[in-house]
This record gives sequence, structure tokens and C-alpha cells, in this order.
Amino acid sequence: MLRLLRSAAVAAVAVVVVGSALGQGPTTSDLFPAKVGSKWTYKINDQDVTVTVAGTEKVGDQEGFKFDTAVGGQVKQSEVYYVTKDGVFRAKVGDKKIEPAVKILALPAKKDTTWDVDSKVGTEGIKGKFKVTDGKAKVKIGGSDVEAVLVEGPDFEIAQTKTVIKQWFAPGKGIVKVEYTIQGTTTTMELKDYAEKK
Repeated sequence: MLRLLRSAAVAAVAVVVVGSALGQGPTTSDLFPAKVGSKWTYKINDQDVTVTVAGTEKVGDQEGFKFDTAVGGQVKQSEVYYVTKDGVFRAKVGDKKIEPAVKILALPAKKDTTWDVDSKVGTEGIKGKFKVTDGKAKVKIGGSDVEAVLVEGPDFEIAQTKTVIKQWFAPGKGIVKVEYTIQGTTTTMELKDYAEKK
């Protein structure tokens, strides 16, 4: 009888521990906050673009967040990102897995940290090097100065096209600004509004 009670107690503890671990969901970071339902509104040229955390999705053995990008209310792109103790990774674009996932931000985000990128999305290559160039960059968002981590990729090759990438990550807001320069033309995406799901 005592052995039966012990077995039942061990089983109950196992259910609680496993249930708690499964209920935690994907990891986030203050520099990359992600709660299902949270929404960022960005301005690109004269157009508003919204990015919403649409849910969670597993890519390989990593549980991540699915981000939907919409223009004019229509979803144009979905991506999956996950966070580990080493960084924030972009793992999937549309229905294509990124092999291996691209680290877009090193964690902890320390100035002068660098990392190489050599990945593929389908048959298209992504190659370059990112560097945290400033841990306290000042960037103007919505008329206010915000302190952000600046990550630069000055010499990327994406689908055989030379590309310069700059991304600003602000605590509690995530990506607040992105600049892409492709063949001499720069496109800037700046945060207008962030609505965190409560």
C-alpha cells in the first residue's frame, strides 16, 4: 500500500513539473518582447505596416513566436523568431525554414560583439557579419529620444545582392528602427506605436 501511494505521489509531481514546463511557452527578452497579440506599427515611406505576434510555432526543436506583417490590413509575410540565452534568432520566413536560423541580436547585447551569418532560405543564401556597434544609441521615435542597441551588418549578401542592414532594439519595445540599403537605395522603417498585449 505504501509503495502504491509513493508511486501515485511521484506521478502527480511529474505531471505538475512537466505541465509547468510545457505551459511556459517560448522565451522572450526585454530587447525582443513577444506576447501573443502584441502589435507594432511602423512607418515605411508614407505607408503604415503592422507587425503582430500571431501565435507560437515550433521550428525544429525550438519553440518560437510567429510574427505576421500586414500592409493595408492584409498579411503579406509571416516569420518565426525564437530567443535563447545566446540571442534572438529568425528561424522561418513564410513556409521556408532558415538553415541555420539567423541570429539578429546577440544576448547579452554587449558593444563590439560580432557574429557571422551563413544561412539559406530555400536555395537563396544569406551571408555576412553582424556587430553590436552601440549599446546606448540615441534614436528618435515618435518625437522622443530612445536609447537602443544598434546592430549593424555593413556587408551582407542576400540572394546574391549586396545589402547593408542596421537594426535598433530598445528595451521594452523590441525593434524600433530598421534601415536596409540595397544597391544604393536606403529604406527606413521606424516605430510609430507599440501596443503590448496585457
